[in-house]
Amino acid sequence: MKLRVKLRVSIKNHSICIRFIRAVLVLFTAINTAHASLLAFQGQYGSELEEQAAISNQRVYDELKALGCTDTQVAATTNCDAGSFRVWNGVRELVHTANELNNTVGGPTLFSLDSDLEGLGFALRWTAGEEFSTQESMSDSFVNGQLSGLSSRVTALTRGMKGFALASNYFPGISQKTLLASDALWLEEQKGGGASGDTDKVLSPWGGFFNTSYTYGDQDASDFEDAYDFVGYAYSGGVDYRLSPSWVVGVTMGYSEQDIAFDANKSIVEGTVDMTAYSLMPFLLFQADSLFATVSAGYQVAEFETERFIRYPSFNPNVSNTDTIAVSDNDADIVTVTGSVGYSYTPSRFAMLSIDPYLSINYQRTSIGEYTEQDIKNEGFAFTVDKQNLESFESVLGLRVQGVASFGWGVLVPFVDVQFFTEHNTGDHKINAIYADANDSLTDVSQFSLETNGTELSYNIYAVGVSAVVRGTTYTTGNGAAGGIQVYFSYRSIENIQDYTQHILAGGARYEF
Repeated sequence: MKLRVKLRVSIKNHSICIRFIRAVLVLFTAINTAHASLLAFQGQYGSELEEQAAISNQRVYDELKALGCTDTQVAATTNCDAGSFRVWNGVRELVHTANELNNTVGGPTLFSLDSDLEGLGFALRWTAGEEFSTQESMSDSFVNGQLSGLSSRVTALTRGMKGFALASNYFPGISQKTLLASDALWLEEQKGGGASGDTDKVLSPWGGFFNTSYTYGDQDASDFEDAYDFVGYAYSGGVDYRLSPSWVVGVTMGYSEQDIAFDANKSIVEGTVDMTAYSLMPFLLFQADSLFATVSAGYQVAEFETERFIRYPSFNPNVSNTDTIAVSDNDADIVTVTGSVGYSYTPSRFAMLSIDPYLSINYQRTSIGEYTEQDIKNEGFAFTVDKQNLESFESVLGLRVQGVASFGWGVLVPFVDVQFFTEHNTGDHKINAIYADANDSLTDVSQFSLETNGTELSYNIYAVGVSAVVRGTTYTTGNGAAGGIQVYFSYRSIENIQDYTQHILAGGARYEF
């Protein structure tokens, strides 16, 4: 047993020593090949992303050269195997281009792209892999959409119950013909008898609902992320059961598709990211005379398909243009926990009006698993991307104002909703990636550590819409009166996120059975 332990420790120490020696060799090589460096133009590239790509590609070049790759080789060798040579071939072109531009100190230029400094910066950006950051944004958008759908259903169930009950005294049109079972239960409770006291009519506690939404928006280019446009569709449905006039339990299930297309007219890169996502979210609602509260926990799975184009020209007749695509498939697991408490206030002179301030807490944990791209032309530009664990903890201060308007065919409840979000988890997020073909040869020294735009500390969501009871509880089933139909439509806009806009059109229906 002791021998095994010593052997394991010895192997581990040996591995650490090898990695340390290789890191020293990289540093030594960088010091002794100062003329062969993309770092000569630090501070002159077009963006911070190009600056970071220059540093990472230079480290890859230095490490592979220390292992035996040379500036003149045209095929793999014993010291520079096939995978390493594919990566070497790409980074060598970038370094040789820098050498040619930095002609005061010389250095090998055989495989230069013969490009100017702006062209070199563009080539560096194509290699950077900043497109990976969109997966976090798409996951957040999906979760926010599911939470919005849940919020819409909860609001439809409460509908400012005190205000609706009072309004029934002012609007003769609000009668059993336009009441939902939940409304009737509430009004019966206010009378003191409770719905169960009416033996001739038992109101159904069950409801089924279906929501759909269309989202669209764009992001402008920044120092760390590319410009893109996106569209998406989401569908959710579920059931709820009213345990009593004050308690409702339910569950929502969701499905979403969202597509991102990078805008080459606004930034350098091209490519697409497609997401398919699924959600399961049970919830519990409590409502008293004016107080309401809800809590939910959810689990989501998102699947991504990414195409990342790498294409830049060579003006050297001995060096081919670069034109390939790195593709990948990967998954993300998301856990959400939310809670909300609010108060429904009805002004004495405006019984048809409900003013509902509320406070919500949203926690989200997203885990994006490690994945490896495939370069479709086998040119060495594919990355292996490390696992990412992301956490968000938001507080939301909201204000919803809704009214009641009665018509012969039903009841309309128009509303305005304003939400102010504050993010309390402000840690930086970096995405670590390494060239996949040389992963066994490179150390962490040569990782790309990709910055992102970072967490937005605060932003707002504005919504307007209307819900309507188009048919009240009108017929009797074996379990009692049911058949109420309620619909809603809303428009939401996400504002005050730098370089980012998003708009959502949503609608849905609920049926009592």
